[in-house]
Amino acid sequence: MYDTKAASDIDKSVGAKIKLGRLMSGLSREKLGIQLGISWQQIQKYESGANRVSAGRLHQIAHILGREIQWFFDDADSVSEDTGPSPRDIGMARKFNKLATDRKKALEALIDEMARP
Repeated sequence: MYDTKAASDIDKSVGAKIKLGRLMSGLSREKLGIQLGISWQQIQKYESGANRVSAGRLHQIAHILGREIQWFFDDADSVSEDTGPSPRDIGMARKFNKLATDRKKALEALIDEMARP
């Protein structure tokens, strides 16, 4: 029998994206929780996938993190068992976020080209 209360892979994937977005924005769980009017423990539960995020709450989180809703679902079908982004990944993401839009586009094009088989 299917446990409807158990976190699904998509819940875990969205939670991982919340964590990544929060870290890229330089926010602690506490600071994000304050902006949402909830505890840091609740943020931790969202990030781990222990608690599901409602559509309304995800909209609030997206707004605070400066993300489109779709960003939380990109690559959701390729959920893995890794522990999430490394400190190096987060540092690179923070640097990327500081770039001007034209430079971001140029860097994305370069990475796309380099990643081709």
